Amino acid sequence: MSGNRGVVYLGAGKVEVQKIDYPKMQDPRGRKIEHAVILRVVSTNICGSDQHMVRGRTTAQTGLVLGHEITGEVIEKGRDVENLQIGDLVSVPFNVACGRCRSCKEMHTGVCLSVNPARPGGAYGYVDMGDWTGGQAEYALVPYADFNLLKLPDRDRAMEKIRDLTCLSDILPTGYHGAVTAGVGPGSTVYIAGAGPVGLAAAASARLLGAAVVIVGDVNTVRLAHAKAQGFEIADLSLDTRCTSKSPRCWVNQKWIAPSTP
Repeated sequence: MSGNRGVVYLGAGKVEVQKIDYPKMQDPRGRKIEHAVILRVVSTNICGSDQHMVRGRTTAQTGLVLGHEITGEVIEKGRDVENLQIGDLVSVPFNVACGRCRSCKEMHTGVCLSVNPARPGGAYGYVDMGDWTGGQAEYALVPYADFNLLKLPDRDRAMEKIRDLTCLSDILPTGYHGAVTAGVGPGSTVYIAGAGPVGLAAAASARLLGAAVVIVGDVNTVRLAHAKAQGFEIADLSLDTRCTSKSPRCWVNQKWIAPSTP
């Protein structure tokens, strides 16, 4: 195979689907690697953090291929890959990690010491995260495949639920990790700050972990309505009118206002 297309960042507010290079078995510094696989991308998501780059809020370089939420089929593998086979359907975690360095062995894969020469931590298609090509493309390279990839055991059943399983690459595990790290368990009362996708994933995870009450707070009434429809308690922070002379300012009806005299 030689063709490939991807979503390319062209500057603030502009992206375009362009022809890009087909992946090679090499890292961003051009070194040949045998621990990688090449995937045919089956599904991928657009993350809110992608939007930060697209809207010009970062120092993302022109030409960056976006995308760090990837599900795909293994179509090529290096000779050092032992646990995956051609044709396997896999979920890709958003961070690139080697599984061998001290950070990875201590389960801090988000700050892997091996995959980014500039600083700890790597990710696909993201600014300052090691120059790994993103997965909003037809084909993508995944290094350290045996460590990074989660094989979906029943391909046919997985394809039936692929839109849900795509969330395994980032959204759901991020929310779940937050709930577990916060110590949520049976009988907990939990407050989730933010009703976006990760916030709702955290709320759903808290419910799975046995929380008795899950409250989701936000200023976005549309997002809160969706949270309420899922059975969560909500806190509409746009309605907070507790604004006194002792407050420097407060949030009312989705805007900051100066305090009134009590």
